[in-house]
Parts: sequence; C-alpha cells; structure tokens
Amino acid sequence: MSTEQDIIAPTVTQLDPILRDLDVSAPITVTELQGGTSATFRINLSDGGALVLKTYDEIRGKAPTKEAFATRFLDGLDLPVTRYLLLDESRSRLPFRFAITNYLHGASIRAFKGQPDEAEIYRQMGALLRKLHAVPMPAFGYIGESGIIDPVASNLDYVRAEAEREFQHFRERGGDPALANRLERSARARYDLAAHSRGPVFAHNDFHPGNVLVNRDAAGKPQLTALIDFGNARAADAVFDLAKSLFNCEHESPGCTPAILDGYGPIDHPDPEAALWLYTVLHRISMWSWLRYVGAIPEGENHELITALRKMADQVSA
Repeated sequence: MSTEQDIIAPTVTQLDPILRDLDVSAPITVTELQGGTSATFRINLSDGGALVLKTYDEIRGKAPTKEAFATRFLDGLDLPVTRYLLLDESRSRLPFRFAITNYLHGASIRAFKGQPDEAEIYRQMGALLRKLHAVPMPAFGYIGESGIIDPVASNLDYVRAEAEREFQHFRERGGDPALANRLERSARARYDLAAHSRGPVFAHNDFHPGNVLVNRDAAGKPQLTALIDFGNARAADAVFDLAKSLFNCEHESPGCTPAILDGYGPIDHPDPEAALWLYTVLHRISMWSWLRYVGAIPEGENHELITALRKMADQVSA
C-alpha cells in the first residue's frame, strides 16, 4: 500500500465558483504549502487575504467533516485553531475530497529547529497542550463526524481494548512475536495505571512541530499562532495524549521533553513515569503497525521504532 497520492493543484478557474459560496474576493493564485502529509494549498485572494484548501486522500482515512466537528469542542477557548469554512466530499467540483479553511499565519515549529530560543517554543507547546487537556469530553474514543465513535466510559477499559487491538495488528503485520510477547506481558502488568484518570479530555493525538505554527513578535520573541490538523483527534486520558505528544516531538527534536513538561506543568498521575511508559509502548506499537500497513516500513527492516521498543522491553526486564 503506497503512502503517496498525486494531487494536482486546483486552478483559479476551478476555485472561483467554489469560493463564491463563501462570499469572498476572487482567487488570483494557488501555491502548495509544504510540510504536511496531505496536499494542502494556499489560495491568495484579490483583496490581499488568503484561504487554505486541504485535500483528503483515501490512504489515511481522514475526513473533513470529522476534523470540522472536532474543532467545535474548542470553541470559546483562547486557542488559535483551524476553522472549517466549506466541506466537500462529493468529488464533483474537484477530483478529491477537500475543505476550505481560514489561513493561519506562521511557520511550523520545524522551521525554528536549532535556534537559540527553541526551548521556549517547546515550553509554549506544553502550555498549549495543557489548554487542550482542560476541555472535558463525554466519553473515551475517537471523534467521528458527529460524536464519539463507540464511546467507552472507563479509561481502563479503553486502554485495555486499545492495547489488545494494537498488539494484534503488530503481530499480523510482521512484528517480532517474541518482542510483542515481552511488551504485552509488561503492559498487562501495568494496566492498573490506566485506572487513575480524571476522565476523558480533548486529545489532539497528532501534536507535533509540524502541526503547531509560530511567529516572532515585534520584539523578536516566538509566539505560537496556530494549531492545525485535527484528523486524528480523539477523547482520551490526558496522560495518554501527553505520551503521544512527547513521542512525536522527541522524534523530531530530541531533548525537547523537559521544555514541554515545564510548560505543561504537573502530570495528574500518582506514577507519571510508569504511566508514560505504558502509553508510549502503545503509541510506538501503533505507529510501527500503521507505517507497515501503508508500506513506509519494508518487511524485515530493523526500524528505529523497533529499536526503541526493544530498549523499553529491556528496561522493564532489568
């Protein structure tokens, strides 16, 4: 299964009748935005404004209606997030599913890698994540197009089901059975850690430097300007999502965890280190299985995720 799908930029002529529905000025140019996993385009308007056209392929299973619904949970919060202005899954006006959104200023945090104040940016990321985790949700589960899919009341039940599913996928997709057995035994011995939860909260579930935008203010200090891409959003335990966020960010910027945790503040768990271990195992297993499924990891490759999982298994066995 390929992770690539060629999507050609829409023309101004194609976009003009679409944008009339939004009562905005005429499109004049279209440029592709870099850094995302799906093709995304900036639409420059004749009045100097701009919009974004985000495309949806058939590989990742994301849907514009799901993303638009997920952002509604953040209404009223002091959070700069994507606002969905038009959704179209018909493929009648363009040959792919798409959404038109507001244009959010800033560059992804990836553009600031290695700069002297990079740690301050990650502290602000931690603070932003804390704001997201202050949003209560009605149950545990993935956010769908109109609610929580297969809602679960207990974090323990939700995590146990997630773990069983992810370990099954890992084995089915060629993961080392011995490694799976070691990790699953260790995870099962720690499921009680999931019993401590303050309840389901809004989990971005894809919180990483590519999905957070930043600008410098007049004094040259970095300020977060936007949070984007809600295609993976779910309702989950805060520590579950924190573990995924640290895993994502460390992959791109090793050593950023202390700054994120400084911005995030106290972790609401009696044994945060053990809880983060449990959830990180599940996230790494899930990521490896997904990358194998879409063909990004060839059969037999000793991927870095497997190396990290072996290290985690050795740590608990020592």
